[in-house]
Amino acid sequence: MSTNTQPTSQDSPGSVSRPPALVYNLTSLWRTCILPRFVRRLQRRLCLRGWERRPDADEIRRRVDYYNPLRSPFTPGEDSRPIADIKLKDSHSAYWYDLMRYLRAYPTQSRVDFIDGDTWSNPDHPVFAKARCLDSKAGHCALLRLDSRRHFMKVDDRIPFEQKKDILLFRGEIYGKPSRLKFFEMWADEEGFDLGDTSRRNPSKWYKPPMSIPLHFHCKYILALEGNDVASSLQWICSSNCIPVMPRPTKESWLMHGAMIPGKHYIEIRPDFSDVKEKIAYYNAHPEEARAISEASKEWMRQFSDPRRENIISYLVADRYIGNIRLTPISGAKSGEDEKIAIP
Repeated sequence: MSTNTQPTSQDSPGSVSRPPALVYNLTSLWRTCILPRFVRRLQRRLCLRGWERRPDADEIRRRVDYYNPLRSPFTPGEDSRPIADIKLKDSHSAYWYDLMRYLRAYPTQSRVDFIDGDTWSNPDHPVFAKARCLDSKAGHCALLRLDSRRHFMKVDDRIPFEQKKDILLFRGEIYGKPSRLKFFEMWADEEGFDLGDTSRRNPSKWYKPPMSIPLHFHCKYILALEGNDVASSLQWICSSNCIPVMPRPTKESWLMHGAMIPGKHYIEIRPDFSDVKEKIAYYNAHPEEARAISEASKEWMRQFSDPRRENIISYLVADRYIGNIRLTPISGAKSGEDEKIAIP
């Protein structure tokens, strides 16, 4: 029999918060549609002024290199568009707002390409993206913090790790997500596992009502399985006192999933899920090791908590992409010399 925690809101496990949708949308419209471009350019210059003298300058460089490995001039792809032609009506608003928050500071004729939504595969040419596959083409994707309101939130977990239940918990949709379906087929009835499919349009036999994020905090272990691209729950799991349980990621986003260390930042399980039971049993028997993973995952999330630093990194990622856009070869130039976008 599977375990059903069914905690109630009266347990006061904690809270999560993010900007109200109306406030976020109005602020984003102001930044991207109303504020003049010259103001955005000025804001970029002020944001980047003196960043090399910051005590965390080396950390900033490391993250910029990680998010955007581009080093050489490139010709934009066939689907690229001038920044001025990337319109809100043609895009997912949450992606467009976060993209244009930064790109409005650059020359409007700059031709860029971006993945407007989830990433299924990496393209053959440079793009801006929320996520990328961890494969040989990963270097083509310059990551930005897109859809940030959904993926990054303030988490307040009030239940200490040692007071949590020894339960592996998951709530999420499994329809159209083969890996999640496989996990349910293997482990849905396992004692100590509380798995629920929240797909309402195509409910399975494992359907359970959705559970708020704070109610997850009653359990030590939270399953983080990739869906359309990254496991979107991983950010709040790592910010809580819980432990993420997942296979080694095949995709990554601003969270830098690929740089997270198995056994330090999360409990790694095999891609075929065959060892999940023994892994949970091991950490139940070694609570100090489990607690160390919980603390390390929270420490990982702290590097994303400084808004100024996140803005600096985002502008530098965009600088490197736009600064390497090849226009036309310079007449008489030596091999490798190209005319590129000048960033004011």
